[in-house]
Amino acid sequence: MKRLSYLILLAGVFGSLISCKKYLEKPDTTGTTTAETVFSNKVGAEAAMANAYRQILAHGLWPDGGINNGTLPGLSGESSYAESWMTLSKFITAGFSAQAYDSRPAQSPDNLFNNYRDIRRCYIVLENVDKATDMTDAEKSAMKAEMKALIAYRYMGMLIRYGGVPLVTKSLASTDDLNITRATLQETVDFIKNLCDEATAGLPDAWESKYAGRLTKGAAMAIKARTLLYAARPLFNSAAPYMQLNGNNNLICFGNATNDRWNDVIAVNEAVITWANANGYELINTSGLVNAPNVNAFDDYATATSTPNNKEVLLAYKYDIQNDKFFRFYNAAYTGERYLIDNYGLLTNFLENYYKADGSSQVWPGIGQANAQPFSVFQSKMNEMEPRFWADNMPHTFNARNNPGDITWNYNARNTGDLFGKGGNRGPSGRGKGAAVTVKFYYKAGTRNWFEFPIFRMADFYLSLAEAYNEVGNNAKALENLNKVHNRAGLPSITEANQDLLRKAIQREWAIEFYYENRRFFDVRHWKLTDIGSGILGGQMRELQFTITGDALLPSGYVDFYDNVVYSTYWDPKMFLFPIPQEEVDKGVVLQNPGY
Repeated sequence: MKRLSYLILLAGVFGSLISCKKYLEKPDTTGTTTAETVFSNKVGAEAAMANAYRQILAHGLWPDGGINNGTLPGLSGESSYAESWMTLSKFITAGFSAQAYDSRPAQSPDNLFNNYRDIRRCYIVLENVDKATDMTDAEKSAMKAEMKALIAYRYMGMLIRYGGVPLVTKSLASTDDLNITRATLQETVDFIKNLCDEATAGLPDAWESKYAGRLTKGAAMAIKARTLLYAARPLFNSAAPYMQLNGNNNLICFGNATNDRWNDVIAVNEAVITWANANGYELINTSGLVNAPNVNAFDDYATATSTPNNKEVLLAYKYDIQNDKFFRFYNAAYTGERYLIDNYGLLTNFLENYYKADGSSQVWPGIGQANAQPFSVFQSKMNEMEPRFWADNMPHTFNARNNPGDITWNYNARNTGDLFGKGGNRGPSGRGKGAAVTVKFYYKAGTRNWFEFPIFRMADFYLSLAEAYNEVGNNAKALENLNKVHNRAGLPSITEANQDLLRKAIQREWAIEFYYENRRFFDVRHWKLTDIGSGILGGQMRELQFTITGDALLPSGYVDFYDNVVYSTYWDPKMFLFPIPQEEVDKGVVLQNPGY
C-alpha cells in the first residue's frame, strides 16, 4: 500500500508501558519492558511516537472503540444505522446512558477510558524521548511538540463531547494522587490553547516526504481553531446551560454569551489560512474563477476528500492495515464482509441538504406510496444534483462517477448489486438502502480499499470564518468565505443579507461539505438547533423507497419511488453532551453531566 512508511505504526513492546486499567486508576506497572529499553534509541522512540499517533487520531473512528462497529454518520441523520445488532442501534433506540452496555463502557459513541489511556501514551513519549542517545536535540524538540499537539487534539475531542474534563499534565504513576476533579469549561479550553501554542512553537512547517503526515505548525494551529470554534458556538457560549448542573454550570457553560469568542475564531482561522497559503496548502479550485461556479468542481472536491497527501488536507488519519473493518464501514464497493456496510443508505433527511447543480433546492416526493412518482423522475432528479452529491454517493441504478469505467464501482457489479438488494420490493417493510450508498473518500480508487480519513481540510477554516463573521455581523466577510467553498462546489454565489437566513445557509454548507467526515454529529449539538429532535439527530428518519418488479440491478426493474418514515431515533436534551461513565462517577470525584 502506498502510504507513508513512517506511520506503519509499530506497536510492539510499547504497549506494556501505557496500560492503564480505567480512566484515572493506578496504572499497571507489571512487566519487564522499561522506558529505558523503549527509548534507548531513535527507532524505539519513533515506534512509540507512531503508536501515539495511531491511537490519538482515531478519536471518533471505528478503531477507537467508542462505537465498536459502524460510523458516526449512522447516528447523525446522514445515513441509516445498518444492522440491528450493531452498537449504533442501541443509541438509536435508547440514546446515551451512564451505565455500560453489554458490560462494556460504551455508554455513548466514545470510550472515556481510552482517552486517558491514549493521552498517557503521549506523555510517556514526551517525558522519555530525551533518553534516545542517537537523536538530535532538534528531533527531540519536534517530537515533544508533536506529543503536546496530540494531547491537545484528544482534549479537544473530549471538550466537544463532555465539556470540562479532568486535566492530566503527566503520565501518572501508581504513587500519584488520582483524585482529579473535572476542570471548568474555561480551564479546559485554556489548557488546550496553551498546548497548541507550545506545539506550534516547536513544530516545523513541513517534514521531508518520508515523514508526510506528521503534525506541522499548521496542524497544531488547526486544533486550536477547532477548539475555539466549538467554544464560541451556542452550546457553551451562553449565559445559561442547556440543563442545570446544581451549581456547577461552569463545567458545561461559560455563563455569558460574547462576540469576543467569535473574534477569537476569526483571528485563529485567518492565521491558519495565512500559514497554509505560505506553505503549499489551499482550497483546491483549479478553475481559476472568483465569485463564480468552479467548472472543475467534481474533480476538485473529490480530490480534496479522497486523494492521499493532497494540498487541501493539513492532517489525515493514516491507518495502514489493509482489509480492516475501518475501511469496510466506508467503502460501498468493498467485496468482503458485505454485511458490515449493508443498510448504510443515504437518508432523505440528509439528502434534502444537497443543492441542485444550478444552486436551487431539489424537490423530492412526499411521504407514503400515495405520493409515488415514476422511476424516470428519480433518474432525472439525480442527474440534476450538484457535483458534491455525485462525489459522495452512488444512487440506485447509477454507476459511481468517481471511478468512471471501473467495473468495481458499477452499480450492476455483483457486490454493489447485493448491497442494494437484488430483486424484491423496497417498500414500507424495508429499511436501510435509502437513495444511495456513500462512495466518498474513494475518488479514482479503483480496487484500493483503504483511504486516509481527512481530519483538517482547508474548507474547514473558510466555513469557520463564514460562521464567525456572520455572528459578529460582518455580512460581507461571511459571504466572501462561504462562497469560496460554495463556488468551489460548482454553485453560484450566495447573496443572503439576513443574518438568521445566512446562518442557516452556512450550516447547510457545513453539512454538505463535510458529509461523512464526523462533523455533523457534533455541529448540530453545538449549534443547539431547536429542531434537533425532529428529524436531525432524533425523531422520524426517512428514506426514498422503490417499487421493484424486475431486476434491481437494472433501471427497467424499477417502477416508482417515494419517501417513507423507516424508523425513529431517540433524542433527549441531556444528549447535547455525553455521559461520564457511572462507574467513574460512583467513586465520588468526578461530577456527572446533567440528566444522566
